[in-house]
Amino acid sequence: MENGKCIFVTGGTGNQGGSVAKALVQGGFAVKVLTRNPYSQNALDLVKIGAELVQGDLNDVRSYKEHIKGVYGIFSVQTFTKGIENEIEQGKALATLAKELDINHFLYSSVMCADASTGIPHFESKHIIENHVRQLDLRFTIIRPASFYENFLIPQVKKGILKGKFVTPIDRDASQQYMAAEDVGKAVLKIFQNPKIYIGNTITLAAEQLSIQEVADRFSEVLGIKMEYKKLPFLITRFILGKDLYKMFQWVNGKPHFERSKIEATKREFPGFLDLKSWITMNFKSK
Repeated sequence: MENGKCIFVTGGTGNQGGSVAKALVQGGFAVKVLTRNPYSQNALDLVKIGAELVQGDLNDVRSYKEHIKGVYGIFSVQTFTKGIENEIEQGKALATLAKELDINHFLYSSVMCADASTGIPHFESKHIIENHVRQLDLRFTIIRPASFYENFLIPQVKKGILKGKFVTPIDRDASQQYMAAEDVGKAVLKIFQNPKIYIGNTITLAAEQLSIQEVADRFSEVLGIKMEYKKLPFLITRFILGKDLYKMFQWVNGKPHFERSKIEATKREFPGFLDLKSWITMNFKSK
């Protein structure tokens, strides 16, 4: 065990939090994972590798407060699926409790470009939480992950890809920065192992920058399927995906500036992040 240190992990049954829980356990930390359903398959899988489950709800501080007392660190991530107001309340409450209990290291997972005044609700919400964390004078680290490759595993997206149809609201020549959700765990492990280096820092994480056409080309190359790009009409995007994601895709299509230097910085600081072709091989060809 990493000097007996215990990390309290939220979102542990999701892609990002799950990768963090697994990496921390493998790195020798004791891990407590907050979950509403300790009987879900993802939760049970975490038990098998040695994590401890805490049944509770981020909406109710009382459900997990006692389990945080005495832990070394907290990994905090929230979703906006129930609205950004709920996300903000959860993020602020957990950070405030961390300050109250004098937690040694609070690590908050935000999003790339959270501070770029994008007008995207679930980017702005994370910036609000970031500022709350800073105002509390916590011993904190903030990470800002890029867009996850795992979005290509959304059932309807994956189904289309396997049929040779790459359907997206994003323009063919619009670029994004990407990474694998599982690589968040690698970065978080190193951060918790080296607090003197990372406390007080805000770190963007990204593995590569690709246009949508380049993404489609990589799927074609790895899968051996001719990939047909198709633009999803924005009216359909707004109806199916909702206002929040609609605004995000509008922003991406406006071709915002992404700093490629962030990718080189990630490679130097956290070597071994997957590129898209490697990720496709692992998640499409091996399953």
